[in-house]
Amino acid sequence: MTLSEKLEAARAGAAVSPAARRGLLRFTGKDRQDYLHRMVTQKVAPLRPGEAAYTAVLEARGHLVAEGFLLVRPEELLLDVDPAALAEAKAHLEKFVIMDDVVVEDVSEAYRVLTAFGPAGAAAARGLAAGAPSFENPRRGAPALDLYLSPGEASRVRGSLLAGGAAPLEEPELEALRIRAGVARWGAELDGKRLPMEAGLTRAAISFDKGCYQGQEIVVRATVRGHLQRGLVALALPAGAAAGAPRAAAGQEVGQVTSAADAPEGRVGLGYVRRAHWTVGERLGCQGGEAVVSRVVVEDGPPAC
Repeated sequence: MTLSEKLEAARAGAAVSPAARRGLLRFTGKDRQDYLHRMVTQKVAPLRPGEAAYTAVLEARGHLVAEGFLLVRPEELLLDVDPAALAEAKAHLEKFVIMDDVVVEDVSEAYRVLTAFGPAGAAAARGLAAGAPSFENPRRGAPALDLYLSPGEASRVRGSLLAGGAAPLEEPELEALRIRAGVARWGAELDGKRLPMEAGLTRAAISFDKGCYQGQEIVVRATVRGHLQRGLVALALPAGAAAGAPRAAAGQEVGQVTSAADAPEGRVGLGYVRRAHWTVGERLGCQGGEAVVSRVVVEDGPPAC
């Protein structure tokens, strides 16, 4: 299949990713939901079993410790983060358990995350893995269902989806979907030095009408005052441009490419640029030619009511 055909299958038909090892933390104990409601940026208390929410874990200065989806199950909560952020996230979330009845465990080895794309792919995956923890993930760049399965079960379900005609998606296709959708990834656009607002996580990950959490003061101050100086944008890139390539304007470096992939329309990427260049159509010097801002991902200012 061509790249275009695979991406179209992910959008409108059936496609499946490889089974991925993620960083998974399990929270048990009667205070687990109330505790996490106080620790992360998203509302957790109202969530019911089977529901999921995208959230961030911040330190006191508002910088990211981790980000990912929190899935509520009848007897536990599962927090899915990038494996590179797992150790710090676990230490941070255990550190503040004092009088709360909460136990935090790393269960990464017990699960693999399998993503079924497209309406037909999601429907087939639900039938093949009935009862497995799952949720619709809006951060994949196409309609997607994430399923949490044992390694053996993930292999079985993926094989059945492929046998049923689902398109196999590998890293290049997954990156193209993500980048085209303007979704930041840990280790590329996100790390412990980044504020969530710079990466466009405000509307997706942060609730502004919940109680306090660590880093909240910085988040509120930055969103209300709109004082961010660098932010994430999507880019149309020249052929061959890669992550790490600097962008320039008027002879001065103004940012850097953080992710790049080939797409049907050409080379696409994400990157951070200075505030003065947050304009769709802005042209910047880049490795191999010229980069054009195609979308402004950064969210500067208070969220719309």
